[in-house]
Amino acid sequence: MNNDSAAKKSVKQLNSNELSVFCLKLSMMIKSGINVEKSMSILYEDAVSDADKALLSEIYGPVEEGCSLSTALARTGRFPAHMIRMIDIGQITGKLQSVLAGLSEFYRREAAISKMIRNTVMYPAVMLVVTAVILFVLVSQVLPVFQQVFRDMGADISAPAAALVQLGDASKYVAEAVAAFFCAIIVVAGLMGLTHSGRARLGRAADMLLFRNKLNISIARSRFASAMSLMLSSGLNMNEALKRSEELIGGGVFADGIKECGDKIEAGDTFPKAAADAGLFTGMQSGILSAGFRSGITEQAMDEVARLCEEDSDTLLLRVVNKTEPALIIVLALAVGLVLLSVMLPLIGMMTAIGV
Repeated sequence: MNNDSAAKKSVKQLNSNELSVFCLKLSMMIKSGINVEKSMSILYEDAVSDADKALLSEIYGPVEEGCSLSTALARTGRFPAHMIRMIDIGQITGKLQSVLAGLSEFYRREAAISKMIRNTVMYPAVMLVVTAVILFVLVSQVLPVFQQVFRDMGADISAPAAALVQLGDASKYVAEAVAAFFCAIIVVAGLMGLTHSGRARLGRAADMLLFRNKLNISIARSRFASAMSLMLSSGLNMNEALKRSEELIGGGVFADGIKECGDKIEAGDTFPKAAADAGLFTGMQSGILSAGFRSGITEQAMDEVARLCEEDSDTLLLRVVNKTEPALIIVLALAVGLVLLSVMLPLIGMMTAIGV
């Protein structure tokens, strides 16, 4: 038993894109009237890679023997616990197809958010590294050459330039320590990203670093809306949907808001009003929810709000990039200009003094 548990923990779970595709394909087959056992058989036959075939074989075998889909998925150790719970709910309520479709959309949005964050962080990070490297080369390699030239000519570089040279000498050791620190962070983050629990911990760490940041709130709102859309499409009541949504996204910056929303609903408020008062959605988003609740199309309204929240997150992420790039360019230009002035002004003074 312990060996099986240890083996499952060491198995790499599927990422959000893989989970989305798996749920989408299975959802389409079930929607067309094909039962789960036959659907898994078709997916196994159509699998291209050996890894996919091995995984689908692990699922198809137990299902063919009469095991439920949720149990078969759990035995592989490749699927997150909350996904398995949702599929179990879908099987019990008879809404398996809707649950799978909702899971596919949820994981698609999760993958899109993760990709946006990576791209948004990567570009400024590369710019920052390039800026740091250029400055390091200038102060540690270029300025010392000019310093020696000036000394050979019986003069010396300016005080700011000399200070920069000393800074360059000291920065060699600082740079090595900083590089080792960031390399360690990257390695640890990469290892944590291999498992779902590790990715959840990384998400909580990001919440702590960006707590109450406007961008972080927008991303949290998008994930919460997507989770609620999934829960409502699965046939859960509002209180249960709130509870499971908090478990799915890990609470984060919305933990208190979700609890407050649940308390207000228990006190008799409607979900749109409770969510707006708790700060979970903006006025426009709450208005769409209210219209959807009054017209009896709650699931569609929640899905539309999730789509709008995703667009808002995209917009804010682009703004971050657009603001960061000019700032880094300005810093680089000022730093290079300072180095050049520190060298060129004394040189011009010497040339003027000797009548050149």
